[in-house]
Amino acid sequence: MRIVYFTPLNREIPRLGLYVNGVVVDLVESYRRLYGVEAPHWFYDLGEFLANEKYSFRIAEEILSTYSKSARSSIGEIYDSQNIIYHPITSRDQRIFCIALNYKSHVEEVGRPPPEKPYIFIKLKSALIGHKSPIIIPRISTAPDHEVELGVVIGKKGKYLSRRNALEYVAGYTIFNDVSFRDWQMKYHQGLGIDWLHAKSLDSSTPVGPYLVTKDEIKDPYSLELTLKVNGETRQRGYTSEMIFTIEEIIEAISQGIRILPGDLIATGTPAGVGHTKRLYLKEGDVIDAEIAKIGVLTNPVIREVSEE
Repeated sequence: MRIVYFTPLNREIPRLGLYVNGVVVDLVESYRRLYGVEAPHWFYDLGEFLANEKYSFRIAEEILSTYSKSARSSIGEIYDSQNIIYHPITSRDQRIFCIALNYKSHVEEVGRPPPEKPYIFIKLKSALIGHKSPIIIPRISTAPDHEVELGVVIGKKGKYLSRRNALEYVAGYTIFNDVSFRDWQMKYHQGLGIDWLHAKSLDSSTPVGPYLVTKDEIKDPYSLELTLKVNGETRQRGYTSEMIFTIEEIIEAISQGIRILPGDLIATGTPAGVGHTKRLYLKEGDVIDAEIAKIGVLTNPVIREVSEE
């Protein structure tokens, strides 16, 4: 199942849908038409949808099964995937956990020793954007960079988890482009370390999507190829098998003293090929395609921030 968080062009409220063969089935409108009542609140929020998996997935499957090829002309229920507004894979209470230096090839290209345990930092939700939305380069930075990453979406809450059963808490996977502002990342303020806040969480800078692919469609998350292209030129290529710390180890580390919640997002690190090692930064007019096998392609243009007072 491929779950999309989107807004139809003829409506105002974001909601969940299912991506199927180039179209998006609107779960909210489909529920209204099929059952004659208002859709449950969890069709408007990914975290709520995942938290109510006992019912939400069953109903979503029922809705999906009612559609045949001849039903695709149903107005208000099914949309061309090219004619919707994509939102990032987010939820109301979502936290975004990111892992630094988790691919062997990336550690080698930056000349750092591999970390002894997962190095975790937080990204603000206000940084996230959806598929096709523009990455905004703010006026305070001249060194924006790309990082294609496998995003892990949490499906149920848990605390003090063990790596032995950590994958039971995963709902599925998405694509995460951890756009980083190297001129801020490389500043060491007052001897206290990297400015992770401005390096990684500037407004409207981090694409996530296009959808959540449930884990039943990806049996082995360690056999996926990741690629990133800028204006058609391949900049990054790697495999999830390069991870230094597995998804299970990362979830175990995050959940020590912190309860993970349905809808939480984990960015698991990037392979070699980031622009900073070549001083090759993103610029206005660039188009980025971040692709992960079995998930899809996340595409975003790059623009400069409009001056604000």
